[in-house]
Amino acid sequence: MNVFSENYTIGLIKEVGEEDVLLTVNGEDVVVPLSEKNREVVFELVEEGTFLVPYDQKNKEILMAIDEAVVYETFPEMDSEALEGATDDLPNEE
Repeated sequence: MNVFSENYTIGLIKEVGEEDVLLTVNGEDVVVPLSEKNREVVFELVEEGTFLVPYDQKNKEILMAIDEAVVYETFPEMDSEALEGATDDLPNEE
């Protein structure tokens, strides 16, 4: 599976409205309607000073959700028993 394809790119947020967002994608301005699932995320990103978002050129939408099946297909080591607990906190040494 090719996760990185020509359909996906990065959009620069130029302006955010209540119902849509103005992005610059590959040098062109694009108005993208905000949906219920991405509206709050876009507002939070801008408040935090993050102005780059993943953009699906084919479907003309901002990508905010990660498909867990795709993640496991791309990174099968996430299911590895050898890595289980690898991100747990280490106990304090006394």
